[in-house]
Amino acid sequence: MLEKLNVTRFKTLREEALEFGRVNLFIGGNGTGKSNILEAIGIASACLGRGLGDTDIGLKGLRITPPELMKSSFKNEDLPKTFALEGEFSSGVTYKCTLQSREGDPLLRFFSESATVGNRRIFGRSNRGASATGVSHVDRLEQHRGIWDQIKATYEIESQIADEFQRFSRYVIYTPQTDFLRGRWSGRIDTPPIGLHGEGLPEAASTFLDCWRRYLPGNPLHTIEHEKEIINSLVDLVWLPGWASQFGSHYAPASLTSRDIADRASKILYFRDKFMHASRNRLSGYDSSEGTLFLLFSAIVLGHPDAPRIFALDNVDNALNPRLTKSLVERVIKICEITNENNSSLGAQQVFLTSHNPTALDAFDLFDDNNRIFVVKRNAKGHTTAKRLIPPEGMTKDNWEIVRGGRNLSQLWLDGDIPGALGNI
Repeated sequence: MLEKLNVTRFKTLREEALEFGRVNLFIGGNGTGKSNILEAIGIASACLGRGLGDTDIGLKGLRITPPELMKSSFKNEDLPKTFALEGEFSSGVTYKCTLQSREGDPLLRFFSESATVGNRRIFGRSNRGASATGVSHVDRLEQHRGIWDQIKATYEIESQIADEFQRFSRYVIYTPQTDFLRGRWSGRIDTPPIGLHGEGLPEAASTFLDCWRRYLPGNPLHTIEHEKEIINSLVDLVWLPGWASQFGSHYAPASLTSRDIADRASKILYFRDKFMHASRNRLSGYDSSEGTLFLLFSAIVLGHPDAPRIFALDNVDNALNPRLTKSLVERVIKICEITNENNSSLGAQQVFLTSHNPTALDAFDLFDDNNRIFVVKRNAKGHTTAKRLIPPEGMTKDNWEIVRGGRNLSQLWLDGDIPGALGNI
Protein backbone atom coordinates (compact mmCIF):
# COMPACT_ATOMS: atom_id res chain seq x y z
CA MET A 1 0.00 0.00 0.00
CA LEU A 2 1.25 3.51 -0.83
CA GLU A 3 1.60 5.36 2.47
CA LYS A 4 3.36 8.56 1.40
CA LEU A 5 3.96 10.43 -1.83
CA ASN A 6 6.13 13.51 -2.22
CA VAL A 7 5.44 15.35 -5.47
CA THR A 8 7.75 18.06 -6.82
CA ARG A 9 7.13 20.20 -9.91
CA PHE A 10 4.35 18.03 -11.40
CA LYS A 11 1.61 20.11 -13.06
CA THR A 12 -0.01 22.29 -10.36
CA LEU A 13 1.74 20.37 -7.56
CA ARG A 14 4.82 22.53 -6.94
CA GLU A 15 5.92 20.74 -3.79
CA GLU A 16 3.44 18.65 -1.84
CA ALA A 17 3.81 15.83 0.69
CA LEU A 18 0.82 13.47 0.96
CA GLU A 19 0.21 10.75 3.56
CA PHE A 20 -2.46 8.26 2.61
CA GLY A 21 -4.74 5.76 4.30
CA ARG A 22 -6.73 2.87 2.88
CA VAL A 23 -9.51 5.02 1.44
CA ASN A 24 -8.63 8.59 0.46
CA LEU A 25 -11.20 11.18 -0.63
CA PHE A 26 -10.20 14.44 -2.31
CA ILE A 27 -12.66 17.32 -2.28
CA GLY A 28 -12.43 20.95 -3.33
CA GLY A 29 -13.31 23.40 -6.04
CA ASN A 30 -13.10 22.78 -9.77
CA GLY A 31 -9.61 23.23 -11.19
CA THR A 32 -7.84 22.95 -7.84
CA GLY A 33 -5.78 19.90 -8.84
CA LYS A 34 -7.65 16.85 -7.49
CA SER A 35 -7.17 14.94 -10.73
CA ASN A 36 -3.51 16.00 -10.84
CA ILE A 37 -3.00 14.17 -7.53
CA LEU A 38 -4.54 11.01 -8.98
CA GLU A 39 -2.29 11.39 -12.03
CA ALA A 40 0.85 11.93 -9.94
CA ILE A 41 0.12 8.54 -8.35
CA GLY A 42 -0.46 7.19 -11.86
CA ILE A 43 2.93 8.38 -13.14
CA ALA A 44 4.66 6.78 -10.14
CA SER A 45 2.80 3.56 -10.94
CA ALA A 46 3.76 3.77 -14.63
CA CYS A 47 7.42 4.04 -13.61
CA LEU A 48 7.05 0.57 -12.06
CA GLY A 49 4.94 -0.69 -14.96
CA ARG A 50 5.33 -1.03 -18.69
CA GLY A 51 6.70 2.40 -19.48
CA LEU A 52 6.11 6.12 -19.93
CA GLY A 53 4.89 6.27 -23.52
CA ASP A 54 1.51 7.71 -24.44
CA THR A 55 -0.02 4.24 -24.74
CA ASP A 56 1.25 3.15 -21.33
CA ILE A 57 0.04 6.34 -19.66
CA GLY A 58 -3.29 6.21 -21.45
CA LEU A 59 -3.91 2.64 -20.29
CA LYS A 60 -3.73 3.93 -16.74
CA GLY A 61 -6.47 6.47 -17.33
CA LEU A 62 -4.17 9.50 -17.35
CA ARG A 63 -4.69 12.34 -19.79
CA ILE A 64 -2.27 12.18 -22.72
CA THR A 65 -0.37 15.36 -21.96
CA PRO A 66 2.81 16.50 -23.77
CA PRO A 67 5.74 15.82 -21.41
CA GLU A 68 6.65 19.50 -21.34
CA LEU A 69 3.23 20.32 -19.86
CA MET A 70 3.65 17.79 -17.06
CA LYS A 71 6.23 20.04 -15.44
CA SER A 72 5.04 22.95 -13.32
CA SER A 73 5.05 26.36 -15.00
CA PHE A 74 4.10 29.19 -12.65
CA LYS A 75 4.47 32.92 -13.05
CA ASN A 76 7.71 34.43 -11.77
CA GLU A 77 9.32 30.99 -11.43
CA ASP A 78 11.94 29.37 -13.63
CA LEU A 79 10.64 26.62 -15.88
CA PRO A 80 11.91 23.33 -14.43
CA LYS A 81 13.78 20.72 -16.42
CA THR A 82 12.50 17.79 -14.37
CA PHE A 83 9.79 16.70 -11.97
CA ALA A 84 10.18 14.21 -9.14
CA LEU A 85 8.12 11.64 -7.22
CA GLU A 86 9.00 9.76 -4.05
CA GLY A 87 6.75 7.05 -2.65
CA GLU A 88 6.95 5.13 0.61
CA PHE A 89 5.13 1.80 0.89
CA SER A 90 3.83 -0.27 3.77
CA SER A 91 6.45 -2.93 3.03
CA GLY A 92 9.17 -0.45 4.00
CA VAL A 93 10.24 0.20 0.40
CA THR A 94 11.01 3.75 -0.75
CA TYR A 95 10.88 4.42 -4.49
CA LYS A 96 12.19 7.66 -6.02
CA CYS A 97 12.28 8.89 -9.58
CA THR A 98 13.16 12.11 -11.36
CA LEU A 99 11.78 12.43 -14.89
CA GLN A 100 12.81 14.77 -17.66
CA SER A 101 11.57 15.81 -21.06
CA ARG A 102 13.07 17.77 -23.89
CA GLU A 103 11.28 20.06 -26.32
CA GLY A 104 10.11 18.02 -29.29
CA ASP A 105 10.68 14.70 -27.48
CA PRO A 106 7.36 12.80 -27.23
CA LEU A 107 8.55 10.65 -24.31
CA LEU A 108 9.27 11.20 -20.66
CA ARG A 109 12.69 9.80 -19.76
CA PHE A 110 14.33 8.83 -16.49
CA PHE A 111 16.92 11.24 -15.15
CA SER A 112 17.37 9.19 -11.97
CA GLU A 113 15.61 6.37 -10.17
CA SER A 114 16.12 4.26 -7.05
CA ALA A 115 14.41 1.78 -4.75
CA THR A 116 15.64 1.12 -1.23
CA VAL A 117 14.65 -0.76 1.91
CA GLY A 118 16.14 1.02 4.91
CA ASN A 119 19.76 1.62 3.96
CA ARG A 120 19.84 -1.19 1.41
CA ARG A 121 19.65 -0.27 -2.27
CA ILE A 122 17.58 -2.61 -4.45
CA PHE A 123 18.21 -0.86 -7.75
CA GLY A 124 19.03 2.58 -9.04
CA ARG A 125 20.37 4.75 -11.82
CA SER A 126 21.66 8.25 -12.38
CA ASN A 127 24.11 10.00 -14.68
CA ARG A 128 26.85 8.07 -12.84
CA GLY A 129 25.54 4.66 -13.90
CA ALA A 130 22.95 2.03 -13.05
CA SER A 131 22.78 -1.17 -11.03
CA ALA A 132 20.34 -3.73 -9.72
CA THR A 133 21.06 -6.14 -6.86
CA GLY A 134 24.69 -5.06 -7.12
CA VAL A 135 25.02 -5.81 -10.86
CA SER A 136 25.92 -2.98 -13.27
CA HIS A 137 23.41 -2.20 -16.03
CA VAL A 138 24.94 0.92 -17.54
CA ASP A 139 24.36 0.04 -21.18
CA ARG A 140 21.27 -2.13 -20.91
CA LEU A 141 18.45 0.15 -19.76
CA GLU A 142 15.88 1.94 -21.87
CA GLN A 143 15.48 5.52 -20.67
CA HIS A 144 11.68 5.64 -20.94
CA ARG A 145 11.14 2.41 -18.96
CA GLY A 146 11.65 1.91 -15.27
CA ILE A 147 14.30 -0.47 -13.99
CA TRP A 148 11.80 -2.71 -12.21
CA ASP A 149 9.98 -3.65 -15.42
CA GLN A 150 13.32 -4.49 -17.06
CA ILE A 151 14.77 -6.66 -14.28
CA LYS A 152 11.83 -8.31 -12.50
CA ALA A 153 11.96 -11.46 -14.63
CA THR A 154 15.74 -11.79 -14.28
CA TYR A 155 16.65 -11.21 -10.66
CA GLU A 156 15.42 -12.68 -7.42
CA ILE A 157 13.78 -9.92 -5.36
CA GLU A 158 12.13 -10.55 -1.98
CA SER A 159 8.52 -11.55 -2.49
CA GLN A 160 7.24 -8.81 -0.20
CA ILE A 161 8.91 -6.13 -2.32
CA ALA A 162 7.98 -7.79 -5.62
CA ASP A 163 4.33 -8.13 -4.56
CA GLU A 164 4.22 -4.46 -3.47
CA PHE A 165 5.56 -3.25 -6.80
CA GLN A 166 3.30 -5.62 -8.73
CA ARG A 167 0.15 -4.39 -6.98
CA PHE A 168 1.06 -0.73 -7.32
CA SER A 169 2.11 -1.07 -10.97
CA ARG A 170 -1.49 -2.04 -11.84
CA TYR A 171 -2.95 1.19 -10.44
CA VAL A 172 -5.43 2.88 -12.81
CA ILE A 173 -7.82 5.83 -12.73
CA TYR A 174 -11.37 4.74 -13.51
CA THR A 175 -13.70 7.27 -15.14
CA PRO A 176 -16.90 5.40 -16.08
CA GLN A 177 -18.83 6.97 -18.94
CA THR A 178 -22.54 6.54 -19.51
CA ASP A 179 -22.36 5.68 -23.23
CA PHE A 180 -19.98 2.78 -22.52
CA LEU A 181 -22.03 1.57 -19.55
CA ARG A 182 -25.21 1.64 -21.60
CA GLY A 183 -23.59 -0.14 -24.55
CA ARG A 184 -24.02 2.77 -26.99
CA TRP A 185 -20.25 2.82 -27.50
CA SER A 186 -17.95 -0.17 -27.67
CA GLY A 187 -14.19 -0.35 -27.31
CA ARG A 188 -11.27 -2.61 -26.56
CA ILE A 189 -10.93 -3.77 -22.97
CA ASP A 190 -7.29 -2.81 -22.51
CA THR A 191 -7.61 -2.72 -18.71
CA PRO A 192 -9.15 -5.97 -17.40
CA PRO A 193 -11.73 -6.82 -16.31
CA ILE A 194 -14.01 -3.93 -17.26
CA GLY A 195 -12.02 -1.23 -19.05
CA LEU A 196 -11.39 2.26 -17.73
CA HIS A 197 -14.80 3.57 -18.81
CA GLY A 198 -17.02 0.48 -18.69
CA GLU A 199 -16.23 -0.93 -22.14
CA GLY A 200 -16.38 -4.51 -20.85
CA LEU A 201 -19.31 -4.26 -18.46
CA PRO A 202 -21.43 -7.17 -19.83
CA GLU A 203 -18.61 -9.74 -19.72
CA ALA A 204 -17.22 -8.41 -16.43
CA ALA A 205 -20.69 -8.64 -14.86
CA SER A 206 -20.97 -12.25 -16.01
CA THR A 207 -17.60 -13.33 -14.56
CA PHE A 208 -18.30 -11.33 -11.39
CA LEU A 209 -21.49 -13.36 -10.93
CA ASP A 210 -19.54 -16.57 -11.51
CA CYS A 211 -17.30 -15.56 -8.62
CA TRP A 212 -20.31 -14.77 -6.42
CA ARG A 213 -21.94 -18.16 -7.16
CA ARG A 214 -18.90 -19.96 -5.74
CA TYR A 215 -19.82 -18.52 -2.34
CA LEU A 216 -23.50 -19.47 -2.37
CA PRO A 217 -24.75 -21.88 0.32
CA GLY A 218 -24.10 -25.48 -0.62
CA ASN A 219 -21.01 -24.82 -2.73
CA PRO A 220 -18.08 -26.55 -0.97
CA LEU A 221 -15.34 -25.00 -3.13
CA HIS A 222 -15.03 -21.73 -1.24
CA THR A 223 -15.60 -21.44 2.47
CA ILE A 224 -13.47 -18.40 3.32
CA GLU A 225 -15.88 -16.28 5.32
CA HIS A 226 -14.29 -12.87 4.75
CA GLU A 227 -14.23 -13.43 0.97
CA LYS A 228 -17.89 -14.41 1.11
CA GLU A 229 -18.62 -11.22 3.05
CA ILE A 230 -16.80 -9.11 0.42
CA ILE A 231 -18.57 -10.57 -2.59
CA ASN A 232 -22.03 -10.60 -0.95
CA SER A 233 -21.62 -7.01 0.18
CA LEU A 234 -20.77 -5.93 -3.37
CA VAL A 235 -23.63 -7.79 -5.02
CA ASP A 236 -25.97 -6.17 -2.48
CA LEU A 237 -24.61 -2.80 -3.60
CA VAL A 238 -26.35 -3.25 -6.95
CA TRP A 239 -29.74 -3.66 -5.29
CA LEU A 240 -29.62 -0.38 -3.35
CA PRO A 241 -31.74 1.66 -5.81
CA GLY A 242 -34.56 -0.77 -5.04
CA TRP A 243 -35.96 -1.75 -8.45
CA ALA A 244 -33.68 -4.54 -9.76
CA SER A 245 -33.73 -8.14 -8.53
CA GLN A 246 -31.25 -9.75 -10.94
CA PHE A 247 -28.52 -8.85 -13.41
CA GLY A 248 -26.40 -10.71 -15.93
CA SER A 249 -25.62 -10.88 -19.63
CA HIS A 250 -27.56 -12.64 -22.39
CA TYR A 251 -28.42 -12.63 -26.07
CA ALA A 252 -31.50 -10.44 -26.10
CA PRO A 253 -34.34 -10.66 -28.63
CA ALA A 254 -33.92 -7.99 -31.30
CA SER A 255 -37.44 -6.75 -30.62
CA LEU A 256 -36.46 -5.91 -27.02
CA THR A 257 -33.04 -4.41 -27.77
CA SER A 258 -32.50 -0.76 -28.56
CA ARG A 259 -31.20 -0.05 -32.06
CA ASP A 260 -28.82 2.41 -30.45
CA ILE A 261 -26.72 -0.36 -28.83
CA ALA A 262 -23.36 -0.63 -30.59
CA ASP A 263 -23.11 -4.43 -30.80
CA ARG A 264 -26.53 -6.06 -30.72
CA ALA A 265 -25.15 -9.41 -31.96
CA SER A 266 -23.07 -9.99 -28.81
CA LYS A 267 -24.21 -10.64 -25.26
CA ILE A 268 -25.54 -7.53 -23.60
CA LEU A 269 -26.05 -6.56 -19.99
CA TYR A 270 -29.53 -6.91 -18.53
CA PHE A 271 -31.34 -6.17 -15.29
CA ARG A 272 -34.59 -7.71 -14.14
CA ASP A 273 -37.11 -5.12 -12.95
CA LYS A 274 -39.07 -6.70 -10.12
CA PHE A 275 -42.07 -4.42 -10.73
CA MET A 276 -42.57 -5.22 -14.42
CA HIS A 277 -44.53 -7.94 -16.24
CA ALA A 278 -42.60 -11.22 -16.55
CA SER A 279 -42.56 -11.02 -20.37
CA ARG A 280 -41.05 -7.53 -20.35
CA ASN A 281 -39.03 -7.35 -17.16
CA ARG A 282 -35.53 -7.82 -18.60
CA LEU A 283 -34.08 -4.42 -19.38
CA SER A 284 -30.82 -3.91 -21.22
CA GLY A 285 -28.19 -1.65 -19.75
CA TYR A 286 -29.29 0.91 -22.31
CA ASP A 287 -32.79 1.06 -20.79
CA SER A 288 -31.70 0.79 -17.15
CA SER A 289 -30.98 3.34 -14.45
CA GLU A 290 -27.66 5.13 -14.93
CA GLY A 291 -27.05 5.05 -11.19
CA THR A 292 -27.51 1.27 -11.06
CA LEU A 293 -25.01 0.87 -13.90
CA PHE A 294 -22.50 2.96 -11.98
CA LEU A 295 -23.04 0.90 -8.81
CA LEU A 296 -22.47 -2.32 -10.78
CA PHE A 297 -19.29 -0.84 -12.29
CA SER A 298 -18.10 0.09 -8.78
CA ALA A 299 -18.91 -3.36 -7.37
CA ILE A 300 -16.85 -5.00 -10.10
CA VAL A 301 -13.75 -2.83 -9.65
CA LEU A 302 -13.96 -3.34 -5.87
CA GLY A 303 -14.27 -7.10 -5.88
CA HIS A 304 -13.60 -8.77 -9.23
CA PRO A 305 -10.67 -11.23 -8.97
CA ASP A 306 -8.99 -9.62 -12.01
CA ALA A 307 -9.38 -6.01 -10.85
CA PRO A 308 -6.41 -3.93 -9.62
CA ARG A 309 -5.99 -3.97 -5.85
CA ILE A 310 -5.09 -0.26 -5.83
CA PHE A 311 -7.02 2.20 -7.98
CA ALA A 312 -8.66 5.60 -8.23
CA LEU A 313 -12.30 6.37 -9.01
CA ASP A 314 -12.74 9.89 -10.29
CA ASN A 315 -16.09 11.42 -9.29
CA VAL A 316 -17.39 8.67 -7.02
CA ASP A 317 -20.76 10.44 -6.96
CA ASN A 318 -21.23 9.99 -10.72
CA ALA A 319 -24.98 9.64 -11.47
CA LEU A 320 -25.82 8.92 -7.83
CA ASN A 321 -28.20 10.72 -5.50
CA PRO A 322 -26.89 11.81 -2.07
CA ARG A 323 -28.06 8.66 -0.23
CA LEU A 324 -26.46 6.32 -2.76
CA THR A 325 -23.24 8.36 -2.82
CA LYS A 326 -22.85 7.92 0.93
CA SER A 327 -23.77 4.22 0.72
CA LEU A 328 -21.20 3.57 -2.01
CA VAL A 329 -18.38 5.28 -0.09
CA GLU A 330 -19.36 3.35 3.06
CA ARG A 331 -19.10 0.15 1.03
CA VAL A 332 -15.67 1.14 -0.32
CA ILE A 333 -14.44 1.70 3.24
CA LYS A 334 -15.90 -1.62 4.41
CA ILE A 335 -14.33 -3.63 1.56
CA CYS A 336 -10.88 -2.12 2.11
CA GLU A 337 -11.17 -2.82 5.84
CA ILE A 338 -12.06 -6.49 5.33
CA THR A 339 -9.39 -6.94 2.66
CA ASN A 340 -6.57 -5.45 4.71
CA GLU A 341 -7.45 -6.90 8.08
CA ASN A 342 -7.71 -10.41 6.65
CA ASN A 343 -4.87 -10.06 4.14
CA SER A 344 -7.45 -11.19 1.60
CA SER A 345 -6.62 -12.11 -1.98
CA LEU A 346 -10.02 -10.73 -2.98
CA GLY A 347 -11.11 -7.11 -2.75
CA ALA A 348 -9.61 -3.64 -3.08
CA GLN A 349 -6.65 -2.84 -0.84
CA GLN A 350 -6.38 0.95 -1.33
CA VAL A 351 -8.70 3.39 -3.11
CA PHE A 352 -8.41 7.05 -4.09
CA LEU A 353 -11.64 8.99 -4.72
CA THR A 354 -12.72 12.44 -5.81
CA SER A 355 -16.18 13.86 -5.19
CA HIS A 356 -18.24 17.02 -5.46
CA ASN A 357 -21.15 15.56 -3.49
CA PRO A 358 -21.07 16.59 0.20
CA THR A 359 -22.70 13.35 1.39
CA ALA A 360 -19.54 11.44 0.41
CA LEU A 361 -18.00 12.92 3.56
CA ASP A 362 -20.67 11.44 5.82
CA ALA A 363 -19.27 7.95 5.22
CA PHE A 364 -16.04 8.91 7.02
CA ASP A 365 -15.07 8.86 10.67
CA LEU A 366 -12.46 11.61 11.06
CA PHE A 367 -11.04 9.78 14.07
CA ASP A 368 -10.27 6.68 11.98
CA ASP A 369 -6.70 7.05 10.72
CA ASN A 370 -7.22 4.38 8.04
CA ASN A 371 -9.58 6.53 5.98
CA ARG A 372 -8.81 10.13 5.11
CA ILE A 373 -10.38 13.23 3.57
CA PHE A 374 -8.20 15.83 1.88
CA VAL A 375 -9.29 19.37 1.03
CA VAL A 376 -7.58 20.40 -2.20
CA LYS A 377 -7.15 24.05 -3.13
CA ARG A 378 -4.77 26.45 -4.87
CA ASN A 379 -2.69 28.86 -2.76
CA ALA A 380 -1.87 32.48 -3.61
CA LYS A 381 0.80 31.34 -6.09
CA GLY A 382 -1.50 28.83 -7.76
CA HIS A 383 0.17 25.78 -6.24
CA THR A 384 -2.10 22.86 -5.41
CA THR A 385 -2.21 21.99 -1.72
CA ALA A 386 -3.97 19.04 -0.12
CA LYS A 387 -4.66 19.37 3.59
CA ARG A 388 -6.08 16.46 5.50
CA LEU A 389 -9.37 17.20 7.24
CA ILE A 390 -8.96 16.26 10.91
CA PRO A 391 -10.60 17.37 14.17
CA PRO A 392 -8.68 19.95 16.25
CA GLU A 393 -5.76 18.51 18.19
CA GLY A 394 -6.78 17.01 21.52
CA MET A 395 -10.47 16.89 20.53
CA THR A 396 -12.41 13.82 21.65
CA LYS A 397 -15.28 12.31 19.69
CA ASP A 398 -17.81 13.54 22.24
CA ASN A 399 -16.42 17.08 22.17
CA TRP A 400 -16.36 17.00 18.38
CA GLU A 401 -20.08 16.23 18.37
CA ILE A 402 -20.69 19.27 20.57
CA VAL A 403 -18.51 21.56 18.43
CA ARG A 404 -20.33 20.48 15.27
CA GLY A 405 -23.66 21.32 16.86
CA GLY A 406 -25.22 18.12 15.56
CA ARG A 407 -24.26 18.86 11.97
CA ASN A 408 -22.69 16.11 9.89
CA LEU A 409 -19.71 16.72 7.62
CA SER A 410 -21.86 17.32 4.54
CA GLN A 411 -23.66 20.16 6.31
CA LEU A 412 -20.35 21.66 7.42
CA TRP A 413 -19.25 21.62 3.78
CA LEU A 414 -22.44 23.26 2.54
CA ASP A 415 -22.31 25.86 5.31
CA GLY A 416 -18.79 26.84 4.26
CA ASP A 417 -17.25 25.67 7.54
CA ILE A 418 -14.61 23.50 5.85
CA PRO A 419 -12.08 26.01 4.52
CA GLY A 420 -11.37 25.52 0.83
CA ALA A 421 -13.94 22.77 0.27
CA LEU A 422 -16.19 25.07 -1.78
CA GLY A 423 -13.29 26.35 -3.86
CA ASN A 424 -11.04 29.37 -3.61
CA ILE A 425 -13.67 31.84 -2.38
